[in-house]
Amino acid sequence: MELASAGRQDSNGVVVQNGQSTNNNIKKLQNGVSKKSLVPENFIHTKLPDALILKIFWYLDIISLCRCAKVSNKWKGLALDGSNWSHVDLFEFQTDITPYVVSSITSRCGPFLRNLSLKGCKSIEDKAILAFSTHCHYIEVLNLNGCTNISPRCDTAFESYFGNLRWLDLSSCVLVDDSVCLAISVGCPKLQHLDLSWCALVTNTGTLSLARGCHNLQHLLLRYCKLIGDTGVKGLTDCKNLSLLSLMNCEEVTDSGIVHLTKGCKELRCLSVSGCTQLTDLTLTEIGNNCPNLRTLELAKLVYLSDRGFKNLVKGCNSLEKMDLEECQSITDSSLIHMSIHCPSLQSLTLSNCERISDEGLRYLCSSFAGQTQLRELELDNCKLITDVSIDHIIQCRSLTRVDLYDCMHVSRGGIKHLKIRRPDITVHAYFPPDTPPVVQNDPVHNRVCRCCALL
Repeated sequence: MELASAGRQDSNGVVVQNGQSTNNNIKKLQNGVSKKSLVPENFIHTKLPDALILKIFWYLDIISLCRCAKVSNKWKGLALDGSNWSHVDLFEFQTDITPYVVSSITSRCGPFLRNLSLKGCKSIEDKAILAFSTHCHYIEVLNLNGCTNISPRCDTAFESYFGNLRWLDLSSCVLVDDSVCLAISVGCPKLQHLDLSWCALVTNTGTLSLARGCHNLQHLLLRYCKLIGDTGVKGLTDCKNLSLLSLMNCEEVTDSGIVHLTKGCKELRCLSVSGCTQLTDLTLTEIGNNCPNLRTLELAKLVYLSDRGFKNLVKGCNSLEKMDLEECQSITDSSLIHMSIHCPSLQSLTLSNCERISDEGLRYLCSSFAGQTQLRELELDNCKLITDVSIDHIIQCRSLTRVDLYDCMHVSRGGIKHLKIRRPDITVHAYFPPDTPPVVQNDPVHNRVCRCCALL
């Protein structure tokens, strides 16, 4: 009766008086909804502790962090926390790097920054490098590959502020010269990896400076530094821990430099002298005598190397896993026979353009322990004596995953098809020109002769 006198309830529980809803009751219902209930109780940033969110953010890249910073004020503070900016890779923003961006990143990262990649950022100049060095003293990995505006004026940064550097890539920084090498030798005593490839202004003087100051150097890449010769290579013997050295296309290097190097650097695991065109069998002999732990050897385009040198090499280097012999045109099947005997760990072999290699040499290689159990990659491009007979030898290589047979003119389509059927797990690279269209005989259109030709 009391309810009836006050009015009736509709299906939503709202009291209706004289057929109309009471505005006051509606407002009370609306005000009764707590603002807290508008936020789902299971929303991630209300449940996870800050320490855990920071840990998750640590695995995100810059773009993802910036997106997270837009979610809420709390996430903005966590996403922009310096601890999340220990690894910064600006490759995606290489065209957008400005002094303002550099200033913002350096102030944000501060002492947290450990790994910085500016690869391809061609607008980066010496001032930016100095800004990073002065604000971020603990950088250990620095990638400046392709930063073509970096000049010798950045030597202050390397000499005074990058004392914790362990890994440095200056490849294709075409203005870098010996003065930068001197600064690195003075200010980066902990350096273990250095890439100066395509820094064409670096000479023997720069190499000697590095050897005197960077005694912990383990990896040194000097590809296409064509001003470096025997004097610079001999100086590297001061780097007793050197395990990887690339002298690709350092054309001034001769046997004298390599012989001296191998006697002083006993820990070499990887050596590239491809394109050092003055090297002879003496280099191979001394490598075999002095580098028993060598795993990778690149000797492409060395035309003076012969079977005699390779025989001496493999007798001493029994741990070889990868060899690049492209365009070593003097070697024959004899070298493959010695490899099959003395290189049980061989996994990758390049013989492209070795035109004196034949089916017989491949028979020995593929039937050896390494050929049947270890060999994974085999490149035979333009080996003109290779025929379909070698296909059956290649099939024996149980671990093989890739074989290149471009321009092997005596390998037929049928041989390639047979290889793919027997070993579908092998990726085969080969090319055959399209067949010449057949000549149409007695074509009335093309057999027409003009009256002049008929008279002649």
